Amino acid sequence: MTDFIAPQWRDLLAENALDSVDAAWTREVAWVEAPNDGRGGLSGVGRVSLSSSQGQVTGAFLKRQQNHTRRSWKHPLRGEATFKREFEMVQHLRAHGVPTLEPMLFGERHVANEVRAVLMTVALDAYQPLDALVASEEFRHMPRGRKRQLLAAAAQTVRQMHEAGVQHRSLYAKHLFAAWHGEGYRVVVIDLEKSRFNAWGVLRTVHDLVTLNYRTTGWSRTARLYFLKQYYATNALNGWQRAVCKLIARRSSARLKPRGK
Repeated sequence: MTDFIAPQWRDLLAENALDSVDAAWTREVAWVEAPNDGRGGLSGVGRVSLSSSQGQVTGAFLKRQQNHTRRSWKHPLRGEATFKREFEMVQHLRAHGVPTLEPMLFGERHVANEVRAVLMTVALDAYQPLDALVASEEFRHMPRGRKRQLLAAAAQTVRQMHEAGVQHRSLYAKHLFAAWHGEGYRVVVIDLEKSRFNAWGVLRTVHDLVTLNYRTTGWSRTARLYFLKQYYATNALNGWQRAVCKLIARRSSARLKPRGK
């Protein structure tokens, strides 16, 4: 794969000396959290501010990793960077109209015995992780109708992702970011490093919604049912949909039970 630079961001990146993968690899950044140095490599996310000649400032996240790989049919031995999977999935979802990250730059390098990757995306400055929003005072005092708008937007984004053939495989509420836009919420899906294509729709649904359901707190049973109805885009679940929802509930409950019981 050749290096990617989004045409609409090329000039701004050039103004900030970040219009190449090598420049992005060496740029000093403030880590958002301590880099993950497990698995014999390094993976971290930093934040940069991009200033334009007109005085505007755009936030961006710069992700760098070294020797965090997965095997693929193209690279069965050395593997390829997991950020490459994320970039490819982001591009796929955007092509299918699924709300997700906006990539600015991506590149992968095989240097000696190392696999390096850089991925830069536009910062989601107006957004909050869904789990943080649901746990906030803002949500507690939110009118019922607005809460439902949030749940509906989250359900629709997950449904669109699944309709695009993608199984997230790590769909926690912190990987759904929400922001109020005009008269409704917009929810984007992030952290697609572990995602993959899955031709079986019911497997996409069950795997991802079990993870989202059992790791989500602060939702009532009524809210969870409303989410599922919005996911299926229906006011009344049919027999098959009810069976899938019961399976999701059983598997979620099983995961919440202490081990050994």
